Amino acid sequence: MKRDVMSVRLWLPRVEVVGVLVDAPERLVVRVASSVRRPRCPDCGTPSGRTHDRRDNRVRDLEISGRPVMLVWDRRRLVCEPCASRFAEGHPAFEGRVTARLARRLVADARQMTVNAAARRHGVGWKLVNALVVAWAGLVADHRRRRRCRVLLVDETSIRKRHRYVTVLVNGDTGEVLAMVPHRNSQALSGFLASQGHRWCRAVKVVVSDGSKAYKTAIEGRLGHARHVLDRFHVIRWFAAGLTAVRRDVQRRPEGSKPAFDPEVFRARFLLMRRPDKLGASEQKRLDALFAAHPRLKLAWDALGELHGLYLAKDRDGALEALDRFADLYSTGQIPEFSDTVDTFLAWHDQILDWHRAGRPSNGRIEGTNNLLQVLRRRAHGFTNYTNFEARGLLLT
Repeated sequence: MKRDVMSVRLWLPRVEVVGVLVDAPERLVVRVASSVRRPRCPDCGTPSGRTHDRRDNRVRDLEISGRPVMLVWDRRRLVCEPCASRFAEGHPAFEGRVTARLARRLVADARQMTVNAAARRHGVGWKLVNALVVAWAGLVADHRRRRRCRVLLVDETSIRKRHRYVTVLVNGDTGEVLAMVPHRNSQALSGFLASQGHRWCRAVKVVVSDGSKAYKTAIEGRLGHARHVLDRFHVIRWFAAGLTAVRRDVQRRPEGSKPAFDPEVFRARFLLMRRPDKLGASEQKRLDALFAAHPRLKLAWDALGELHGLYLAKDRDGALEALDRFADLYSTGQIPEFSDTVDTFLAWHDQILDWHRAGRPSNGRIEGTNNLLQVLRRRAHGFTNYTNFEARGLLLT
């Protein structure tokens, strides 16, 4: 069949232009019809060309030369002679009140801007765009969850500031978000793992999480065969809390003196967090002068350096040697502020030391995803609907 000019301009497969209703500078309205003469019956699959009646369906399309385009689809209702059923013809180019290509554009725009901004940009309703985003996110989630996951990353984030937390699960090999489950308790993680099935869970070899006891309970119950590892960032933050407590005690001055703290010790608070191998010559000289005046601060800094050695070691045996050196420093009794660090290590020693055996995994990918989720949350001024937040989060990666 010979194409007319408007068919080439619309470029929709198996759609022919019946006529142009409005051709104004501010908008374009075109009447179209399906070029499929005998669509199949959805009940029995028999081709049918007997028309019962026709109805006009208004479908929004992409802009042409900056003009909004509205298609008036002359949609037929057909009668299937073998089964005597009536049905409305369908078309792959149309998805409800928008064309398939506009639906794809709306979802793509919603990844870069708010749903409301995407709706205003194309002149459609917020509910329509949000429904497309949720539906597309569901397809993405199903595709990702069907594939096996060797390294599972688990963390939490909030959909409102300090309110309503969700558990974020990421495939550590690909960095893709698998799910965002409401709440951050053991039931949330256990429910997701149960829904994935035994076969999928058996494929998980390593699980990386923070020091959440709720997550630990769920992992032991559903992924007992996998190696559970604590994220290095969280562990180092626990270790650094001991040095911070020593530094705060050292910098205090007698009551009534001004200033109430030693300025030099206070100014070095960030420098003290640096590892010895990351210091320059001038920085090391500054710390040496500080340690000469405060020997207990030097002992705490050395102790933190040995705890860093747990991760700088080449293998588990090297990590245990660094731990022995820390124990020697702690046994002097001059840095009791590290007692909480010792208790924490005793409670999580298996998950900390297994870092070497598990291939040195990291929660870095999920932390980066959480940063994107927080940007999304601020842009939307917070979310109140878990489903909408999960749909937007799945499309970020």
